[in-house]
Amino acid sequence: MAEITESMVEMTAFTAKGEPLARKPLDQLYFLTLDDEPIPNPPRVVEPGKLLSRLPDIPFAIALKLSVTDFGEVFLYADNRGEGYSRADFPLNLNLAFADSRFYRVRSSIELWRKQGFSFSPEIFQRLEKAERYLNRGREAEDSKERARYCDLSLNESLYAGEEAVFSKASQIIARKSPRPDYLFGCNFFGHPQQGEEYDRLFKNLFDFATVPFYWRYFEPKLGEKNFASVDTSVNWLLSQDITPKGHPLVWFHEIGFPEEIREKSFAEITDLVARRVREITAYYRGKINYYDVINEANGLAWANELQFSLEQFIELTRIAAVESRRGNPEVFRIVNNCCLWAENVAYHQPPQHSPFEYLRSILDAGIEFEAIGLQLYYPDRDFFEIDRLLDRFSRLGKTIHITELGVSSSTEIDETSYLKEPAGRWRKPWSEEVQAAWIEQFYTLCYSKSYIEAISWWDLTDNGNFWPNGGLVRKDMTPKLGYLKLQELIHEWRGIG
Repeated sequence: MAEITESMVEMTAFTAKGEPLARKPLDQLYFLTLDDEPIPNPPRVVEPGKLLSRLPDIPFAIALKLSVTDFGEVFLYADNRGEGYSRADFPLNLNLAFADSRFYRVRSSIELWRKQGFSFSPEIFQRLEKAERYLNRGREAEDSKERARYCDLSLNESLYAGEEAVFSKASQIIARKSPRPDYLFGCNFFGHPQQGEEYDRLFKNLFDFATVPFYWRYFEPKLGEKNFASVDTSVNWLLSQDITPKGHPLVWFHEIGFPEEIREKSFAEITDLVARRVREITAYYRGKINYYDVINEANGLAWANELQFSLEQFIELTRIAAVESRRGNPEVFRIVNNCCLWAENVAYHQPPQHSPFEYLRSILDAGIEFEAIGLQLYYPDRDFFEIDRLLDRFSRLGKTIHITELGVSSSTEIDETSYLKEPAGRWRKPWSEEVQAAWIEQFYTLCYSKSYIEAISWWDLTDNGNFWPNGGLVRKDMTPKLGYLKLQELIHEWRGIG
């Protein structure tokens, strides 16, 4: 733990009930640039309800995950109404700062969207009026408990107002535009053939885009011993059903992303093996698979960087994946896949750490050619107003976007058959089939409304061997959940299917 010094400033935070925020959640606070890039945490001292920290030497924003009554546990942002914070703004009450910044962000966005021709319900403006009224009472409160309560009430109203405005805008965009027949609605196709004919039927009735596995460790457990047969089984069935297959991933340095022998190789040897693998797979499936996640999670996250590559080495691996996939298949559609999009790792862990945005900007600056940015969006502990901001931020890189993986839970129960076991987060209410279906409606509507997003792939059709806890759209007994039915309803509506 750092020692308290004169250079540190004070921030205070309280729960909705006015109790000092516990040390562990308060220690999740981090700083960002005004372009939303996390900043490595400077030295700090954390006590219940109080955080003392040195400050960045540039104007900055603040992020912290807090529980907001009747809304959920989400990351909140404070940026001093877009101006950023400096030493003169401290000591700082974080409850007030978050409530003020959220209100201002939502109000400013709605004002802009109205100028662009969008209209919003009276209920949204009533929420904003309440949010401002509670915020002013929070400012006037002399008691910390009363202040925290009013800030919580303000945040509740402005969080809902932001989400409702984003959904309304997205719905209006969809209503004004022509249908998008080439939009791809997908899912990973890992349950064929072992989950049987009902799996296949449910998949076909919902999706026209399917991710098939090319995890190097399983596809080629020993170098030179490739397992094309298992992939062929899935690909041939998909093509027979007019479902477009996508390969995932060609390059990934998670422990399941490469054979054990690779650990003994030099970087030069690894690049040669990667080039050969990518070229061989794309050539073998030329005419059958055109879409590939050519590289996955290459911004240096610890679990996806088993061999401790530098950013420069990942840029070179990305170049090889892009070049060799095109060499194997001139028609290839290359997706550079990314996760952990808000990049808290940059703040929480020791340098060097890199955000997905920084990595993508680096490969674009290096002149590497690819067709789409892939974004993973498992429940991110953010509300839809912030998800909307994030998607638009990545769109400014100038590439088509595919949502390559996503999932939210349909229950709060431990899911022993899933990879992660314990459901995470809370959105509006505890996770249930109804909440999962509501989240799906919001997310898919938002993504379908954005012209730069051309595909969305859910991760795991069923709750049998799934990644995200209770994250399937189909129960273990192979009956559809409400989320499956809601997504089917949306797709039919957008495609004009009666």
